[in-house]
Amino acid sequence: MKIDDWRRKIDAIDTAMLHLLNLRTELALEVGRLKGEAGLVLRVPGREREILDRMKALNPGPLDGKAIEKIYQVILDESIRTQVKNGYGGAEGPKPDRRARTKQRNPAAI
Repeated sequence: MKIDDWRRKIDAIDTAMLHLLNLRTELALEVGRLKGEAGLVLRVPGREREILDRMKALNPGPLDGKAIEKIYQVILDESIRTQVKNGYGGAEGPKPDRRARTKQRNPAAI
């Protein structure tokens, strides 16, 4: 095959990845909506770590684990940014009501 043939294959993969990234973001928006309704924080570090670790464990290469972590961290960061942009709360979740006298528990940590 010639270089143009390889480039066409890369272009097709890029198109498929773009579609999948947007589909993933649509699902993340729905999760953000549900979290907002439940009063949960958007960013859950434990869940993010699970995703990063899972993707690195599934990775057959040739990308190394560091590359996979960087790529997926950007995906996670952009998911949160898009959720916030669409009105589903701050990345750290709703601010506690300072007037409340009882200490509020974080339902995401339960």
